[in-house]
This record gives sequence, structure tokens and C-alpha cells, in this order.
Amino acid sequence: MKITIQRTGGFAGLQEALASVDTDQMPAAEARRVEELVAKAAFFDLPAIVGGNIKGADVYRLRVTVTDKSRHQSVEFPDHDSPELTSLRALVRSLAP
Repeated sequence: MKITIQRTGGFAGLQEALASVDTDQMPAAEARRVEELVAKAAFFDLPAIVGGNIKGADVYRLRVTVTDKSRHQSVEFPDHDSPELTSLRALVRSLAP
């Protein structure tokens, strides 16, 4: 399973890569933990945009892309605390510094 995380937005409209991982290259226990977070988030069932479209020049958005065999999905969401984003934020926190 390959996962990339990007953050966009902010005052300067930046785009930065926060993480890029391949669970096939991780120790088995860590890979299993990451794959469980993806499953818990029901990632492949999510729409492309989650958490509404918050407006603002300085709002950060996160884009998580997961590729697993024949499945590929990108999900974008605002970088703020919201109950509906808890599982996605847990995935991001586990992979991004």
C-alpha cells in the first residue's frame, strides 16, 4: 500500500509533501498498524472532498492518496479538528512529522 500526504494552502498558498510511504517497505507490525488506520477510516469509501469546503485565504487543506493493488483514492479535507475527520487525522499524524 502506497500513501502520500500533501498540505496545500496557507497564507502563501503553499504546497508541501508531508509524507510518502510504502507499507511493503515498512516493518510488518508498523505496516499492519497503518493499513488498519486506512481500514478504520473506510478510506476507499470516502468522497474526494470531506469536511466541507471551508473558505479562507490561509486555510490549510490535506490531501491523502492511497494506492493498494487495483484501488486508488485521493481524499482532501481541511486541516482542522472536526469529529468527522478524526480517523483521517489519525492516519496523517501516524505518517507525517
